[in-house]
Amino acid sequence: MSVLAASALFSVSGLSIIQSRNARLAQKRAESAQERLQDEVWELKSAANALDKAEAANEAKSRFLATVSHEVRTPLNGILGMADLLASTPLTAEQASYLDAIRVSGASLSSLINEILDFSKIEAGKVELKPAPFDLLAMVEGVAELLAPRAQGKGIEIASWIDPKLPKSVIGDSARLRQILINLAGNAVKFTEQGGVGVRVMGQPDGSVRFSVADTGPGIPFERRQTIFQDFEQADGSASRQHEGTGLGLAISRRLVALMGGELRLERAGSEGSIFAFSIAMEPAPTTAGLDPRKGLCGKRALIVAASPFGGPFLGERLAEFGVEVFRAQGEAAALEALRAGPPDLVIVDCALGEPVAHRLANAARDAGVAKSLVLFSPFERHAFGETIAQDFDGWLVKPVRLESLYTRLNPRIVALVGADGATRNLLTARPLAGRRILLAEDNEVNALLVERHLLRLGAEVTRAHDGVETVELVRAALQGKCERYDAILMDIRMPRLDGLAAARLVRADEARAGAEPMRMIALTANAFDEDRKAAFEAGLDDFLTKPVDLEAIAGAIMSGHQTLGNC
Repeated sequence: MSVLAASALFSVSGLSIIQSRNARLAQKRAESAQERLQDEVWELKSAANALDKAEAANEAKSRFLATVSHEVRTPLNGILGMADLLASTPLTAEQASYLDAIRVSGASLSSLINEILDFSKIEAGKVELKPAPFDLLAMVEGVAELLAPRAQGKGIEIASWIDPKLPKSVIGDSARLRQILINLAGNAVKFTEQGGVGVRVMGQPDGSVRFSVADTGPGIPFERRQTIFQDFEQADGSASRQHEGTGLGLAISRRLVALMGGELRLERAGSEGSIFAFSIAMEPAPTTAGLDPRKGLCGKRALIVAASPFGGPFLGERLAEFGVEVFRAQGEAAALEALRAGPPDLVIVDCALGEPVAHRLANAARDAGVAKSLVLFSPFERHAFGETIAQDFDGWLVKPVRLESLYTRLNPRIVALVGADGATRNLLTARPLAGRRILLAEDNEVNALLVERHLLRLGAEVTRAHDGVETVELVRAALQGKCERYDAILMDIRMPRLDGLAAARLVRADEARAGAEPMRMIALTANAFDEDRKAAFEAGLDDFLTKPVDLEAIAGAIMSGHQTLGNC
């Protein structure tokens, strides 16, 4: 064989070897790629299975919480409701103290249930905001008023102030915003032993609204300032902590604020106290013009005598908004000096300075020729000092002071307008349900007794149905003219034989066949989840009240409807 032929043969052989090696490498790469692909597919399947299991576990947890919530709320509603009824009977001092302990413990348990349910819903992404027009001033003042007994019982104050430039009515989820403020202000009251708590609402240059809650408490240790926003954490996480709680309030509040497009921050945490704040966008809602006392107060002079960290200053700011020139005195000596310098048109004295001081300042104001004097007191202080303290003054203001109350005291010509508004009427004293006939569908004997007694006190006539079947039968009898008419049905959702939703659907179907006006049906249930509310409305119910029930809310829900059917 020639050299050239051998060389060619060697070249072909070498090329064949290289090609064979490359083929083997390619095959190995393909096999490796296939193995990696199989691994990735397996990992994806594993992740999908894990996700399915997690979703199933989460769904099971939600069902468990819904069931437990109902089972706990139902007896709790009976406990709190019967405690309210018992409180209206003659009791010895010892019995009253035991009853107070029951009510406080029941309210704490109710709050705990609500926090756990809220946390679960937020964690599962099931919380949706429900924007609607609401009165911002009334909501914020309502929060302060709700927490006032707890604060005043500790010897501290709580007060609120709202920027007068903000619109009276805004669009937002008032229930969730109220929940956030109650969490923040409630925490502040819990941890503050001296001074007080101030809730301030300010408009911002970018059009947003800033909410802040300040206190004069001990502050928050540096090492706890980040962890307090985490789930189940508290400012004092030690086993020897003085204050109870789940540690969910701030975690829930921060997530709700985030849903609203804001960020809840700890702005101050030193020994002078803490400030929690957040800003959210809120659109103004159409509203009628509010009462404006500035025409009668502009140019007047007022002296406020108070040592409070928030109540006195907030009151002074409000008067200044009305065009009043405000002077503040921390105690009796400074107040007397101000009176000697020239009598103002108005003197306001905080009775927290003590009954003797308030009495002397009332006399000094009268001697100086002051046109009007008012005393500030809480229900606790009025009980402690008696009615005589108010007799030294021309009028009084109850702490925390509502802006409407300030209008009334300072501008008597608008009292008629305020009274005509009706917003402050007490449903429980006016017997608003007199002559109305109510069908109560409730299988639980304790809850039925509670609601029935309450409705009777409001003047209603009550017929009891023990389950959904009996409810439908009573309504059908009314539609056939066999009984007198009903004004409303209070419908429990979980009942034997036929649940409230199925009963409601049958009632609506019967009304449609009879050509009757749909009567008002109100869900009264321990089922507190959003899907329960949605299901109730889809079944034809008009309103949804959860247990433990707000007894005044029942009257309000009934009064908001005017259609009638029958009552057997």
